[in-house]
Amino acid sequence: MNRRHVLTGALALAAASSLALSGCGSEAERRTFPVEVAATIPTTANEKGWTVTLESAHVSIGPVRFFNGRVLLSQRAPRFNFDWYSLIGGTAQAHPGHYVAGDALGEVLTVSTVNLLTGAPLGDASAVTGEYGSLEVTLAAPTASTDATGVLGGHAVRLKGTARNADGGTVRFDAVADLPAPVAGVRFEKSLGMEAGRVRIAVDLGTWLGRIDFATATDPDADGIYTFPADSQARNALVRGVEDTTSYVVTWEEGAAQ
Repeated sequence: MNRRHVLTGALALAAASSLALSGCGSEAERRTFPVEVAATIPTTANEKGWTVTLESAHVSIGPVRFFNGRVLLSQRAPRFNFDWYSLIGGTAQAHPGHYVAGDALGEVLTVSTVNLLTGAPLGDASAVTGEYGSLEVTLAAPTASTDATGVLGGHAVRLKGTARNADGGTVRFDAVADLPAPVAGVRFEKSLGMEAGRVRIAVDLGTWLGRIDFATATDPDADGIYTFPADSQARNALVRGVEDTTSYVVTWEEGAAQ
């Protein structure tokens, strides 16, 4: 069965009666909880020696889906192995080698354009109680209705700011990125009952920007703003950062939403 359709059946069963979770001997109950997104801002230079000051950071996010499968990371490759990702701006990462999403436990289906520098609620997840292990985040291309002001320019991610290095280099940039698939296998381990609380997804912008050599940005406009061409190290490194599951830190915040 397609795992994206498991939740619909689970919620229907839960609405009629309690849902028995296989293998745990407990019963699931239908519930909702708020989901919000925010960001952590980089405070140190990235691995290429650039310190970034962000002017704006927007993302088109949703749906978000929760699963009971846990993320099991494999070991980092030995240092003597050649790092293919270094050719396009990446670094060797621990790989979620044995991740299986498992059963769907909750979802927020809305798509929202979020200013990451201020944070915003995404909506309430329709969910059931149970043992949560992971989630999947879709960074979808926006539409006229989800990005009414056009701040994303038709892209899933748009970042503006200034990067500086120790040699005195300065790059004012306007960078965009799009992903071919959802970011799956984001760690979120929580035994969730009926307690009040909310899920907070903190996007680590330091990880998004951590691999970029801003010297590879090109084609400044009349105002001196640089972009990241599709075949550049800067664009590839940004996409690798956005795809990195460790850049999404998910926590459960106890208590009623403020």
